[in-house]
Amino acid sequence: MNVYVTYGTYDYLSKVKEGHDGENVKLFSNSDGAALYHETSSETFFKNAKKYELMDEKGEVTDPGFVVLNHIPVEESERAIFEDRFKNRAGKVENEPGCQGIRILRPVHNDPYIVATFWNTEKDFKNWQTSEAYQTAHKNRNTSKGLPKTIFSGKPYLKTYQVEKTDSV
Repeated sequence: MNVYVTYGTYDYLSKVKEGHDGENVKLFSNSDGAALYHETSSETFFKNAKKYELMDEKGEVTDPGFVVLNHIPVEESERAIFEDRFKNRAGKVENEPGCQGIRILRPVHNDPYIVATFWNTEKDFKNWQTSEAYQTAHKNRNTSKGLPKTIFSGKPYLKTYQVEKTDSV
């Protein structure tokens, strides 16, 4: 399964999405613009998009109201270490109240990995960030048991989005 993500203005991406309602496409927006997300086992209809392989997925994403895309730039030579860590992750987030699912996206080109989480509401996500499960899932961060900082080619960053409620992933 592949995932394609493209970014732009909400109005432009709304037009790109038209006519593709049955194709597992989701339109996200925030104050900076929008993202169009497409899960498919074939090619995408996007003209310009970043392509990812679906490395791991948990949960049935039906109708999220809030999406978090955690972009994690990883050195090309360190991808195996990063992927091994995510394959053996604690798996806490997908069991949190309000979390519909998680997708770990492996870039086909030299783009950042994306850890996408899908939530009912922004409040559910914020509750996760202050939970004991979050602390457990991230307990090794910045320790000798965590990933070495040398595997990152840049600083990870989050993008959060509201979701147009007429869609489904």
